Amino acid sequence: MARHDIQKLGQELRNTEFRFMARGEHHLHIIYRAVKTEFPDLCDDNYLCSENCSKGHNQPEWNHAVRRTLDQLKYKSLFVSKERINYWIFK
Repeated sequence: MARHDIQKLGQELRNTEFRFMARGEHHLHIIYRAVKTEFPDLCDDNYLCSENCSKGHNQPEWNHAVRRTLDQLKYKSLFVSKERINYWIFK
């Protein structure tokens, strides 16, 4: 089960629908930087995916919360869409 801060980050991202992002197309790495700036207390770079997932990698686990939330919102939100791999559009 994900830590409380990871769950809270997903909740905050769903609530805001990434409206802190500038309009336009952004690469995933730019989105990570913006999320970390917006929610620094919820982005622990020392808590790695490998500590939470059986097939985990050495990425911070909060990155998964970002991608998971983006994937959820692309079906539910008018503000988030995906055109190509690793690039997201914010309207």
